[in-house]
Amino acid sequence: MEPIEPRTGGLVACLTYHYDDLVGYVGRRFGDPEFARDVVHEVCADLLDRPEPAGVREPLAFLRRVLRNRAIDRRRGDAVRARLAEALAGRMIEAVHEDAATRLRGMQATEALAAVILVLPDRARQIFILHRLYDMPQGAIAGELGLSLNAVAKHYAMALRRIRERWAP
Repeated sequence: MEPIEPRTGGLVACLTYHYDDLVGYVGRRFGDPEFARDVVHEVCADLLDRPEPAGVREPLAFLRRVLRNRAIDRRRGDAVRARLAEALAGRMIEAVHEDAATRLRGMQATEALAAVILVLPDRARQIFILHRLYDMPQGAIAGELGLSLNAVAKHYAMALRRIRERWAP
């Protein structure tokens, strides 16, 4: 049975009706149909969890914009995680002894630290990485992200606190 085009069903109804078109839209822009389906499902779950925004006159155009923005955010997040892994691997301290157990412990500690950093809230993780891995001053981070220096300091302190709580080298 063919779905009926939504008239007043809201954004979820519009997304459901235009599902294949929206997956194709994201897939063409980002070149990965699996990634596109993940993004569409993620946006659908968000729409179900939150109240629908008021004043959306063109639901399909709105959904395309939301999907494009979410896909960009996901790609950027993937790039940040890749850079973090690369930076952590580059900063691994070689064990003084060529003992395999010592190297293994060092690698496990580094992986545990990376896992803790990756689950930090987005803004705290971003500020921590910029400050600690890229040696960017907090003032420059504040200017780059459009935040106050106080907000940057609070996010950074929160990141350090959570890392201390969750990571024991």
